[in-house]
Amino acid sequence: MKVISVISSLARCLMKIAVFTDLHSISPQERLTGQREKRSFFADSWPSFRNLNGLLQQEAPDLAICLGDMVDWYSDENRDFALELLNQLPCPWLAVPGNHDYESYAYETDRVRSISAVEGYEAAVKGWKERGIELHNRYLDLGHTGLVLLDSARSGVPEGTKEWLGELKNRHSRQLLFTHVPLDVPETREYILSVDSKRNLNKYVQSHSPWLFQDGLQEEMNHIFTGHLHFPGDLQVSDTVRMHMLGMAITDLRRPERPASACIIELEHDAIEIRRISL
Repeated sequence: MKVISVISSLARCLMKIAVFTDLHSISPQERLTGQREKRSFFADSWPSFRNLNGLLQQEAPDLAICLGDMVDWYSDENRDFALELLNQLPCPWLAVPGNHDYESYAYETDRVRSISAVEGYEAAVKGWKERGIELHNRYLDLGHTGLVLLDSARSGVPEGTKEWLGELKNRHSRQLLFTHVPLDVPETREYILSVDSKRNLNKYVQSHSPWLFQDGLQEEMNHIFTGHLHFPGDLQVSDTVRMHMLGMAITDLRRPERPASACIIELEHDAIEIRRISL
């Protein structure tokens, strides 16, 4: 409600939104020390997000949106560490879930078992809610613009999404979509494979909801912002829709050539400017 209140007061004027994705936070207090060591390239990268936050402080956005994978796997320790970082942002923030926000691990007799986003969904959602973080589908009315926050963490959308999107038709002449996994359209598939020919497209596009763009979004959205790939890209996927794929909000220690980055959206009643910033 605090965020909605802030948005309402800004709906009549210029609004600046910061968008970023894929923090993959791992807490220093995480109990799975072996897994933390295996993922040290993410576990030790969190200072770069603080540096990126310094750039966001200079931008002075009114709202920030995280496109998911706030944590590298869900645990109370990782969740709280991610929230500690995110709560240092210079403005209110919202998030859509990524697959890693639902994935977790379970101790068993002789091993640690991986829990998929599908299997871990309910427990993770409950855990995020305990800290006041909502990850379900949402729509924000800015007056001159509509923002759609869509759960795609399981390589598809939740049951009932098609009907929900139908209710949003023609709400605004300008609508922006924020989600984790890129949409399953030929342009997206071709682009992903051009960068990494070994990517499993069942996982890296919304393969469980192949209808989403054609039946739900093509005529409604102007700009679509996604994460998940860990590399950036911009695609024109129809005459009126542009897809903005964001790189990570941390500098992955394995790939220093891809520095932490974010996207800045400046909205006016009759204009929109989108630009990228990076370390």
